[in-house]
Amino acid sequence: MGIQIILCVEADKKAETDAIYIKDTIYRFYEIDRTVKLSFIYMNGKTNYASKNVQNKINQLSKEYKNGQSVVIYCVDLDKYESNPAQAKENEDIREYATRNNYEMVWFCHDIEEVYLGISVDKRIKSGVAIDFRKKGLISKIDSLKLMSKKAIKGTSNLLSVIDKYLKRA
Repeated sequence: MGIQIILCVEADKKAETDAIYIKDTIYRFYEIDRTVKLSFIYMNGKTNYASKNVQNKINQLSKEYKNGQSVVIYCVDLDKYESNPAQAKENEDIREYATRNNYEMVWFCHDIEEVYLGISVDKRIKSGVAIDFRKKGLISKIDSLKLMSKKAIKGTSNLLSVIDKYLKRA
């Protein structure tokens, strides 16, 4: 039996930035074979986390996958939650939604580029920067400890802590 990991990411399908970093991470740190299927849902912004469109895509992918278990993981940037109460509330709402639906939540503090590159990147160039990250093989320079954080500290994520529940490390 296999596993399908459905990753709901903030980016849109055209930009695909979040998927690049996440996919590179999974392929670097885990044993991936034919029994593992990665599926991405592009939410076009994290405020769409509970939209009918996203839920319909989750249901469709889960129904279509006949080889085993499907796991849903929401992947979101925390943004500047500590100085923005509205942002902190939205992050908490997403966490609660994920918990209620038996989904997982991966966070990137403050954003995915800050975790992988150490800097925030202007929206207009995010796609090109992510493509460069992949082309240059920069995933090989990423310290796994910054992807296993239990606390939301600038430049960290809990990505590996969540994926460890479902996949075997390489």
